[in-house]
Amino acid sequence: MFSWPATPPATTSPVDLLAHHAARLLRTGGILAVLTHTDSAHGELRDPTGDIVAAAQNADLLYLQHIVCLLAPIRGGGLTPLPADPATVGDRSPAWFRHRRVHADLLVFAQPHNHHTPAGGDAQ
Repeated sequence: MFSWPATPPATTSPVDLLAHHAARLLRTGGILAVLTHTDSAHGELRDPTGDIVAAAQNADLLYLQHIVCLLAPIRGGGLTPLPADPATVGDRSPAWFRHRRVHADLLVFAQPHNHHTPAGGDAQ
């Protein structure tokens, strides 16, 4: 017999919480698409893709696809970054750290099970 908690533990991260609720709201065969990107806020480059995939899989969603969505045009056989974000103008980060976003990531998950739980308890 397979069962899962109707509510996540209190120590759950926001990404885990989102995946948990999405898994419970999707019908069997339903699709969850997540658009994300790297971020260099707070002085470090952060890529949430791994955390999102892990959270979705822990919520029992099936990882179907990772699609790279270009945000920069291809010219002369290479990507041409868009103009700098006005919020980063004057950024004093070291040159090796500056990051220009040229793509976003579209992550696609499916709900392979019926996770609807009876009112007031865990599914059995």
